[in-house]
Amino acid sequence: MRQMIKALNETIRYMESELDGEIDAGRVAGLSSHSYAMFSRLFSILTNMTRSEYIRLSKLTEAAREINETSAKIIDIAMKYGYESSDAFTKAFKSFHHVTPAEVQRGEAYRVVSPIQLTLSAKGGKSMDVKIERKHGFAVAGVKLEDIESSSCPSAWDQLFIKYDHETLARLGNGQSYGMCFDMGNPGRINYMACYDVRDTPKAREMGLEVMEIQEAEYAVLSLKGPVPECIHKGWKYAMEVFLPEQGYRHAGTPDFEVYFEGDMSSPDYKMELWIPLCRQD
Repeated sequence: MRQMIKALNETIRYMESELDGEIDAGRVAGLSSHSYAMFSRLFSILTNMTRSEYIRLSKLTEAAREINETSAKIIDIAMKYGYESSDAFTKAFKSFHHVTPAEVQRGEAYRVVSPIQLTLSAKGGKSMDVKIERKHGFAVAGVKLEDIESSSCPSAWDQLFIKYDHETLARLGNGQSYGMCFDMGNPGRINYMACYDVRDTPKAREMGLEVMEIQEAEYAVLSLKGPVPECIHKGWKYAMEVFLPEQGYRHAGTPDFEVYFEGDMSSPDYKMELWIPLCRQD
């Protein structure tokens, strides 16, 4: 677990060193042992902030510090941190600091984003029900949205249920519904599929649904309880902070699943599962 936390912190320090340059995706992968996209997802889970937002606010922090402490021109500092115009820079700067660059230059106070330092979490005996289970290959059918913000995932379900109701979709297979994340390649964005288990794949394709074949794999299966999406967020945080590093695993980079059961998803007693594909830490 200490090794994983150390690797993630080294990756964060590297990104912070490149605020006025370009982040090398290969360097991120080498330091963190995850793809750039997967690291970005883990960063969000562990910090409750997206990687891109952290970098943006860190750049604005450093820009304010330079405006306050040096004689450099504001437009030069703006361009150094990736802003192509003074107007765009001033707008972003004021939105975060609540003062303009010129006001900071005259000595006004500005906000600071402190460097993130991940630490080991002491859980005090609190744990989740987790088991490691090998799942046979299966197929899913539904609606997939690619290169989206995670907040847009519910729209995949909206689009699916506009086409067909639960009963029709359940008849395609064993009735199990999934929220699936897959093939992440763009940092800060995800590919998501609202889908159902399917046995009759030709029928699903005739219905205009996307079909994906899932290979046999080993998963950490977390039993979650509570309203959605809060219980999902807690499950991911526990898995990435505690269970996977303690057991010597990492996310395998293949599809992972939110496994939904019948019930009121807003209830504190709602039960579902999270399936995270596993591979051993290097």
